[in-house]
Amino acid sequence: MKTVVWEGRWALITGASSGLGESFARQLAANKCNLVITARSEDKLRSLAAELSAQHGVAVEVVTCDLGAPGGAVKLCAAVDQLGHDIEHLVSNAGFGLGGPLVELDAARQGDMVRLNCEALTVLDAHFGRGMVARGSGGILHVASIAGYQPVPYMATYGATKAYVVSLSLALGEELRGAGVRVSALCPGPVATGFQAVAGRGIVPSQRRAVLSADDTVAAGLRAYAAGRDLCVPGGHNKLGAFAVKLLPRRMVLRAVGKMMRSKPVLQA
Repeated sequence: MKTVVWEGRWALITGASSGLGESFARQLAANKCNLVITARSEDKLRSLAAELSAQHGVAVEVVTCDLGAPGGAVKLCAAVDQLGHDIEHLVSNAGFGLGGPLVELDAARQGDMVRLNCEALTVLDAHFGRGMVARGSGGILHVASIAGYQPVPYMATYGATKAYVVSLSLALGEELRGAGVRVSALCPGPVATGFQAVAGRGIVPSQRRAVLSADDTVAAGLRAYAAGRDLCVPGGHNKLGAFAVKLLPRRMVLRAVGKMMRSKPVLQA
């Protein structure tokens, strides 16, 4: 696997206006990587772009887009293509979760979640990955979750979308083996970001010791990506939990997770 080159290259970051996405933008800009940042919040993006350009001397392009809307990912691909930059690194970070019993949650909103967490990410992979393969360089970094390691009662749809991301990452990485293109999935545990407000739940008390900052989570993800690792679970507590669910009987895991999630708080970012 080739060494990752950040300086002077272009990275596309989705969901870049806050949380993990903003941290990705800051850390990549500090490595002299030019950025295309996208989210729905134009004011936040333009403020961040001006700050990073001034601080690090990098070029930062802003594209506002709602990836959760029908056709949103296709529109983003077209808008980025018009900028004329070869996207060397794709960071698919945009996503959200909803907490509660599946049958009590808004059906349309859950459809939006699947579209954003799964469909948009896949469309971006296919579009920008094609150029990476043609050039024989680059890579894709998906933000997945430890929620993708097992079913998550009371966040059933969210957990299923993240299981999709983990599976897609591993399969795509195998398809692109030898093509000079890396694929990595960052699977964080609890991170205090705006995710919890959208999901309507706080962090589960039993997971408080596993909480990492957004900056530490992103730094771990970028190190794993640069090292060519296909999966990254940052933090010792989270690694232990991800390993344990592989060993324990599924029914036991389901009941334990269901009991934890039923009490209202949530997993992560």
